[in-house]
Amino acid sequence: MVLGLGNGVANQLAETLGRDPESAQAQAFNRDFNVGNFDSFGGDVTSGKFTEIGRFEVPSSTEYSWGYGRAANPENQGYLYVDLQNSTPDPVEGTIRFTLQSATGRQEIVVADFDTEKLDASKTDRQQQVPFPEQVSTPKASEDSFIVVKFDPASNDTVESAESEVILPVTEYDLS
Repeated sequence: MVLGLGNGVANQLAETLGRDPESAQAQAFNRDFNVGNFDSFGGDVTSGKFTEIGRFEVPSSTEYSWGYGRAANPENQGYLYVDLQNSTPDPVEGTIRFTLQSATGRQEIVVADFDTEKLDASKTDRQQQVPFPEQVSTPKASEDSFIVVKFDPASNDTVESAESEVILPVTEYDLS
């Protein structure tokens, strides 16, 4: 299902089969997004408020979902690495949120929240990383929609894109 209300039966079937039956014709690709993959990344953040720090517009003939692989198979699932820094550079800690947003911005679906203190242990050692399998229970972002990263910091600060490093797993569906 594309950014809208979920279908419980289809989602249960997708989890069982390991793929989304609505995208049976689509080719899925696992990708790891870094700061450079986003149309914009970084900015001023205010404690107690989720502020957008990353936005990626989904191009034509594709769909995107957060995460990749299946929880039942840890070897093929995505893992998170998030090291947000200010210009000093010093760590900017807080809660990172992954969302899907409609093209108009009127509809937004929260996919997952994570404490960033648990996400910067290692870029390469999966034993120290937090798994992020594809979130098949949520819809996908379709053409002209957005995958968005929001952040609620522990204290007011600025996330500097040049100093920050992220590895965020996504699944890209090629619909052509």
